[in-house]
Amino acid sequence: MPPPQSPACIHCGTAMESAAERFCCHGCETAYAIIHGAGLEKYYAERELPAPRPGGPVVGWSAIPTIKCPDGAEEVRLQVDGLRCASCVWVLEHVLERTPGVEHAMVSYATGRASIRWDPRRIDLSALATRIAALGYRPRALGVDTAPDHALLYRLGVAAFAAVWLMATYEAQYAELWFKVPERWATLFRWLSLALATPVALWSAEPFYRGAIAGLKQKVLHMDLPISLGIIITYLHGVVATLRGTEGYLDSLGMLVVLLLGGRMLEGRGRRRAVDAAM
Repeated sequence: MPPPQSPACIHCGTAMESAAERFCCHGCETAYAIIHGAGLEKYYAERELPAPRPGGPVVGWSAIPTIKCPDGAEEVRLQVDGLRCASCVWVLEHVLERTPGVEHAMVSYATGRASIRWDPRRIDLSALATRIAALGYRPRALGVDTAPDHALLYRLGVAAFAAVWLMATYEAQYAELWFKVPERWATLFRWLSLALATPVALWSAEPFYRGAIAGLKQKVLHMDLPISLGIIITYLHGVVATLRGTEGYLDSLGMLVVLLLGGRMLEGRGRRRAVDAAM
């Protein structure tokens, strides 16, 4: 089941120790101020998922080629990583369009591309990229590869480690089909399996819970809901089976989460490469 609720950052949703604080870092506070300064407060009420956590300053954009327009304006097409829902596209477009010097901004959720037109006498590309990054998104030039989602990679790593050892403990339990295993060892393996499956179900699978909850809030049913239900039911069955001293099949839970997280990472990587190949 999902972990218990704790105080979270207003902008990115990161858990915090103190309920008296509103933001987990200065970057989130800056992003919140930018959104409110642009008059886009309803983003926080309508978004499906928390915003990504803002990164560091953006450098090296002065060397990125831009399109010079006859009227003196400049245009560029960028790839923006970290867009999580339609509200992300909405807030990014409106923040850019309300930035002094920007004449037009369009962002595609399907491809993650942003097309921006601005007056170079009032603002430059580096300032625009920094403004995008301040909201928590990651701008990059088309054709430049980016690092994978490290948070998702960490969850996958924990799930994979646990799944391997879950398979090992269940091999020991299945040995009872051929010869008698002392009850104390069988009990130990069952509780060890539950201990290994717990971080997988409560932490590694958290992205699916967040997606399912966000979909229910928006009255939209998508694949994260049945996935979350399957994980929760399998884990609860494993807990009950461990308490009763029967088979819990938690090894299946571990492999399921590994495959789902791996598929999500490959999907994101393939999507980025397909977009860059089509430019």
